[in-house]
Amino acid sequence: MAVDFGHDAKIFYDANGNLYNGKYYTYHANGKIATDFDIKEGKIIGTAKFFYESGQLLESGNYTNGLKDGAWTKYSKDGKVLSTANFAKGEKDGAWFVYDEQGQMLFEMHYTQGKRSGTWKQWDSTGKLISTKTY
Repeated sequence: MAVDFGHDAKIFYDANGNLYNGKYYTYHANGKIATDFDIKEGKIIGTAKFFYESGQLLESGNYTNGLKDGAWTKYSKDGKVLSTANFAKGEKDGAWFVYDEQGQMLFEMHYTQGKRSGTWKQWDSTGKLISTKTY
């Protein structure tokens, strides 16, 4: 059982109501793995992986004390990188990049402690810069 506290923070308990410790897996209806991560004292820690129903990796990144922390990568169903993002203690922090299915960068964004910062850029599907905005 998991209790959701927002900001991706969840507390996991075992069947006896104690804080869960150990590997945690969930599965899609077809039997393929959906999630794979470790839990310590009820909180997700270390590398977490999330999968499509096909078994292909959907997203991976790190958790520290139950919160997203560090680099995260999201993939298409055929394994291409769709986005990279950075977090610090559960908040958006650092550079974020979004790509189309062909690998063309569409957006570059920056965050500082959860707030928009720096210069954000947007490109069209041909690679032409179409927008910039500074925060």
